[in-house]
Amino acid sequence: MKNENGAGNIYKLKGKRRKPWVIRITTGYTVDGKQVRKVVGTYETKRIAQEALFEYLKNPRLYSKTTFKDVRELWWNTYIIDKSHRTIETNKFRMKFFESLDNREIAEIKLFELQNLFDNMNRSWSFKISCKSILNMIFDYALKNDFISSNKISFVEVGKKIKILERKIFTKEEIGILWKNINSAEEYCQYIYIVLILLYTGMRIGELQNLKNEDIDLENRIIKIKASKTEAGVRVIPISSKIYDLVKKHVNLEQEYFVKGDTTLKLSYSTFKPRFQKLLKKLGIQEHTIHDTRHTFATMLNNADANSTTITKLIGHVNFNTTENIYTHKDTDELRKAIELLN
Repeated sequence: MKNENGAGNIYKLKGKRRKPWVIRITTGYTVDGKQVRKVVGTYETKRIAQEALFEYLKNPRLYSKTTFKDVRELWWNTYIIDKSHRTIETNKFRMKFFESLDNREIAEIKLFELQNLFDNMNRSWSFKISCKSILNMIFDYALKNDFISSNKISFVEVGKKIKILERKIFTKEEIGILWKNINSAEEYCQYIYIVLILLYTGMRIGELQNLKNEDIDLENRIIKIKASKTEAGVRVIPISSKIYDLVKKHVNLEQEYFVKGDTTLKLSYSTFKPRFQKLLKKLGIQEHTIHDTRHTFATMLNNADANSTTITKLIGHVNFNTTENIYTHKDTDELRKAIELLN
């Protein structure tokens, strides 16, 4: 039976063929009224062809030969509307890893191809997770707009997060290099004071970022940590004589935070981390994580025979109840004695 106009038609090709049944639809008309037709596909049986035609009529986009690049660009134009310049540039870089998909019809991309993409990606677990997130947004956009019938990204595996960090304390020689260059005008050396303060206080980088000038008591030589990742992290740290002048020099009551960013009220981790790494490289110091400063602080105290209770209090690793978190004058004196062991 002939289909109604615009509903496409099915016919059989002559000769022996594996897929003799053809779906053909009309896409328009020429100026002289002739039909412009397009073959949607070929099929093994008439029944399969009829089912395919039915699916096509429900959603022609599934058969539109739309490429991954077509959909990616459509999605990108909507995605970047409210995104920062940093986010846009970061995700532009990540999308370079999908370029092999650009000329593929998005509806024809198979799960194993997507999996191979990640299996061959020589990048960190977190980078792969970020790439998977972007791909998921692209395929989700394609699904919502009827370019595909399902989103396969959820089935892609990126493996388990394996985090192996070798903690390396700063050596005496490396700390000496930092002190030697404290007044250097060389690029990145303006961040040396931050590294030294981390080394001699045991603060987490986040604690230093959130440290306000009003929480530095120069008269009593203490730093009050009021914002930390743990309850025990809220503590008092006596200022070592070794860094007292350094801290005093950088206290600026006209600004809210002790360490100010280039254009922000406080220094961001994403700004400081690469500059920290470049500073060490410039000074010829081995690679360290910022967190190594805390390990160095604890190690120096331990080597100076400070008792373990004092060390854990200073680095904020033990949970105390409310009264124990409010340090008495005696507590502070004991902590100060431990700090001065670093001299």
